[in-house]
Amino acid sequence: MAAAALVRFALLLTLWVALAGDGWKDLAPGVAAAALGTWWSLRLLPPAPLRVHPAALAGLVLRFPWQALTAGVQVARLALDPRRRPEPKHVTWAPSLPPGRARDAFLAYASLLPGTLPAGDAPDGSIVIHAIAGAGSAAAAMNEEEARFARAFGLDD
Repeated sequence: MAAAALVRFALLLTLWVALAGDGWKDLAPGVAAAALGTWWSLRLLPPAPLRVHPAALAGLVLRFPWQALTAGVQVARLALDPRRRPEPKHVTWAPSLPPGRARDAFLAYASLLPGTLPAGDAPDGSIVIHAIAGAGSAAAAMNEEEARFARAFGLDD
């Protein structure tokens, strides 16, 4: 808990210095704000164990820009080619991650990828995905990305 508090305090103080500057007169309120922010963050979001797998995380991080670029080009071609008609659909997708912070983090990550956008919860517990591609390919892509994400953060153990 002390390590988590120290990391959060350092991040909040770094954010303060980045926004307010590093002058001595700005540092005292920054320390107070970082301490208060750390206290509240530990109350609202207690630290949880995280088993990061560095190789899988590196693969996820390095794959993301290329994937975003290629998907962005595909979406642009679809939108700008007069012979092709975009057919956006709402697809329901059943995630394997349980509800909670891990699933929320994955959905935030998935929302950055062009062509699919998590759009809410379905009544049956699945996730509604706004997809430009077909229903099957969008669900398959979400399954692949979720598996990569789970491996990177040790959620598949």
